[in-house]
Amino acid sequence: MEIYKATFEDMALASNIMITSFRTSFADFVSKETMDACTNPENCRAMLEHVCQEDGMQFLMGDNQGFICWKDTEEGVEVVALHTLPESWGTGLGHALLVEAMRQICEKTVYLWAFKENTRARCFYEKHGFCWDGNERISEFDGAVEVRYVMNR
Repeated sequence: MEIYKATFEDMALASNIMITSFRTSFADFVSKETMDACTNPENCRAMLEHVCQEDGMQFLMGDNQGFICWKDTEEGVEVVALHTLPESWGTGLGHALLVEAMRQICEKTVYLWAFKENTRARCFYEKHGFCWDGNERISEFDGAVEVRYVMNR
């Protein structure tokens, strides 16, 4: 698998990956209005271009089918997003992206937020050593509940 540091030029591809992943993963618990807003190609690309250029943001692409990005925060390192195309699910791409990110992060505490209803993602993170720490928040996405997963290293 080819995993490489993303550039600004990769954001169009990352946007397409995110839109496809979002539509497949979140269709059961996000309204049509929110889905339409979050999968608008121009908005998604602009958001990822902004994220890519944010100070301290690290962004990796994998096999032109997935990406992961993370940043340092006061609480540790936050995995901001991990998306792969549905056809790559089960191939090890998500695993490879997460393992490489964790290698680059080193020994810091890592956390992320996942939709409570997204059991597929939650199982993936649990298999990789993340534990739900009991924290929840209301997401800007239709008020869906997000849960925080932490990996103490």
